[in-house]
Order: sequence, then structure tokens, then C-alpha cells
Amino acid sequence: MRSQVRFVMHPADEREFEQVLLSDESIRFIAGPRWKAETPTTSRSLADINRDYCIIWSISDIATLKSEYKPSCNDWYCRSEYATIQFLRSEMDELVITEGRIAVSTRPMPDFTDSSIKSLENRYSNLRKYFRRNYSNSVIQWRNPTAPYVPAGPNCSGNPGKPDPQVWVGPHALLWLREQTDRKVKVFRNSIVEAVLVESVG
Repeated sequence: MRSQVRFVMHPADEREFEQVLLSDESIRFIAGPRWKAETPTTSRSLADINRDYCIIWSISDIATLKSEYKPSCNDWYCRSEYATIQFLRSEMDELVITEGRIAVSTRPMPDFTDSSIKSLENRYSNLRKYFRRNYSNSVIQWRNPTAPYVPAGPNCSGNPGKPDPQVWVGPHALLWLREQTDRKVKVFRNSIVEAVLVESVG
């Protein structure tokens, strides 16, 4: 399975998402795919993950994660990402909140059995259902503020584009965006292209 869910999470949304994850006692968090030691430091709290890239690992799916030493950067790189869920976290300042995502890319491996693959894919599917049940899509639309207005048409996405059904906005993020009309969603903080609430356009 190769799949991803794009979202916008306010810190309050993330805390609620964290509780959903921690309802499974086997879940561990790891700060990114690069580590300073062969074995990664794990946590049961996102407060301990000081990066926007978090690995969600279930020790019931795979007992240990393989890593490979990279002399060029003096780091160990995770080679078991097929057995984990990638969690790219939203970041926020006063006016911008960034898009995040969860993603999986499972495949059979000698240390990753069919039953473990099924377990991970079920876990990911349940998280995807959580977003669809609790978050809102088609509520933001992307635009380039430096480009002229172009109305969307049947063969043209326009500027701003049509409401985006692929991005799920958390309830707290939605409230935060509604509080001030100059607040935006971006893929990266320094991106030119931004997304605004559909209701604020025009």
C-alpha cells in the first residue's frame, strides 16, 4: 500500500490526534528518519519530538527498526520505513499554518510479515477514517497572491483554484483561520502559493 492523507493541524488538533495514537499501547514516536545512534530514541509523547518529521512505529508490527550508517552526515538512516507511518507535522506562527500529512508505503520484507503488513495498513486506514470523520475538506483553496486573478473554468484551475478536496482541515485549525482573514495555509513557511478559506475569497 502506498497512500497519504494531507491535513492542516492546529496544536490543539495535534494533541487530540496524539491521544488517538496513544490509545494503542504499542505506539512509539521517533524524531525523523535520521538518528545519531544505530537504535533510535523513542517516546510516547509528541512533546519530546522536536522536529516536524515524526515516525509512528508500532513495536507489535516490527520488533526493531533497521538503520544504515551514513558517513557523509554522521547519521544513521532508518531502513524500515516500510513498517512505519510517516507523520509530517503542521507548523504554525501568528499568520501561517503549514500543511502536514501521514503516509505509508508498505511492502513485504523478510522482517515484515503479511500479518504485520495487514496490522499496519488497518491502523493507517483507521487514522484516515479519523480525519474524514472529524476534519473538513473542500474548505480551502490555493492561490498565488503575486499573480493576477483568473476565474476557474472547466479546463483551468484558476487563481485562486477550486476548493481542495484532498486537504483535511482540523476543527481547531478551521477556527483559527476564521479568527483573522489574513491567516493562511502554506505547504512550507516560505512558499509563495498559499491557501485561504473558501468563505473568505471575494
